[in-house]
Amino acid sequence: MMEELRKAADHIHRIEQSRRAEAESVRAANSLPKEALETQFTIPLKSAKIRGKVSAVDGGLLSYEMHGADLIIARAVSSTFNYGENSGKVEEYAYFPRAFPQPSYRVETGLDERETLWHKSLVRLEFEISNAFDTAKKEKPGYLLLDGSICPLMCDRPAEESRLFPLYLGLLNKYKELYDFCTENNVALVGVIKDSRSRRLVEMLEHPLSTGISDTVFLHHFLKENERTFAFRYSDSPQKHHVLRELGKWGEKICALYSKPVKGDRPIRMEFLNGQKPFSEIADFISTLSAINRSYAYPAILIDADLRAALDPQELERAVKSLSLFAGPSLLDLRRNSRPFR
Repeated sequence: MMEELRKAADHIHRIEQSRRAEAESVRAANSLPKEALETQFTIPLKSAKIRGKVSAVDGGLLSYEMHGADLIIARAVSSTFNYGENSGKVEEYAYFPRAFPQPSYRVETGLDERETLWHKSLVRLEFEISNAFDTAKKEKPGYLLLDGSICPLMCDRPAEESRLFPLYLGLLNKYKELYDFCTENNVALVGVIKDSRSRRLVEMLEHPLSTGISDTVFLHHFLKENERTFAFRYSDSPQKHHVLRELGKWGEKICALYSKPVKGDRPIRMEFLNGQKPFSEIADFISTLSAINRSYAYPAILIDADLRAALDPQELERAVKSLSLFAGPSLLDLRRNSRPFR
């Protein structure tokens, strides 16, 4: 076993060396992709003054599959920090609906395996976007941060023949309402993605790269500390992208960039609506919020929201036991969860 692991480690090391060399080659060429929305490939980050209200939203979800039924427990929480004009430190804070809200319970029956995955994603997004909209109206922060993308992913979209598709369409309307409100009330909506697997940026490059390399893997070697990439559109063909097309005019406004606020961590991806604030202002503000630890780059306020939204697995165990008690013998566990032996 040890020999096999050693060989695997050597293989990973060789791949990383190759990726580093590719990144250095691209950096030396300094060829700006045609789809770049700015005139430089790499742009220095500047320390931003953190002032006023900043809100962040995250959600927690637990699920349990049974024979013919699926249980979901979910909640979303927003943290709002008010940074002092003179001190630049958190002087007030608030949570919506409260610091540790009671979770909600959903039971759905008759879903196939694909629909079960879609249902989990749609419920989580529904809670998070509803909370984000309510927080935006209540607090009117200068920045509203989401944990993850500011639009549904393609894997979140159910098949049109699925009975979950109307739920998805309703969710798209909630996104549009959020975009409208934030734009009209000068609330900068930004999605911060900690572990993006997108390949959008590397696919823009004319320089050939290793097959399957993601943006963050490439940029981990390419970007230096306190640098960011140019901004770019979420998709080069919004009308061919199902989700963006269904978001209407907003699908063409969604943009992204990557920044590396600290030396010891990988780049983070930011998504935002083009036209709300200058690219550099958004990048500098979020990067400054994220430079909280030399080996971990992520906004402290999103970490706070994540800790408050997280659900205890024991909550799921209690819910399953109660549901079984109320439903009686009509509710059966999955065979893989009820086998009498291991």
